[in-house]
Amino acid sequence: MGSELMTRISRSLVLQEPATRGQRLAAVSIIINDRERPSVLLIRRAERSGDPWSGQIAFPGGKMQDGDRTAKDTAVRETLEEVGLDLASSSDFLGYGRLTATHTGTMDVVPTVFHLKKGGTVVPNEEVASFRWVGLGDLASPGARSRFMTTFQGNQMEFPALKVGDYTVWGLTHRILTSLLSGN
Repeated sequence: MGSELMTRISRSLVLQEPATRGQRLAAVSIIINDRERPSVLLIRRAERSGDPWSGQIAFPGGKMQDGDRTAKDTAVRETLEEVGLDLASSSDFLGYGRLTATHTGTMDVVPTVFHLKKGGTVVPNEEVASFRWVGLGDLASPGARSRFMTTFQGNQMEFPALKVGDYTVWGLTHRILTSLLSGN
């Protein structure tokens, strides 16, 4: 299953920098640590006032800043800041996934996929409450499919989700993972 998933993922990636729609840009790092039994690094964001993704399961990443020439540069910088992994020296860049807009439509997020070629120690900063390596096969399993309920502006809302242990992946991260796992 692992090599099949990696083949599907690899075929869906492009090396060319994605064209944005003139909006703010962010990049996330999808870090895969084993090609035969691939797993991906997920983080639980720390609870922070004003952070729309506070407490959610996510990939390391953030907004493009001055000095970032590409989405890959943004992903590498943010990953080093958030979890202490230096992707520039410890990984192979596999490519970009499909550009995904945030739920507000005001920011484009570029999934940036890396293969961690040598071990690295995850050292989370204050933006990260916890982290976990999660098998892509586990995430692709029908048993991982779930629903997530939340309240937004006084309304109860239900979203598709993936559940692995106490990590429930929903929203933007769910959309990115689902696209990646399906090879779209």
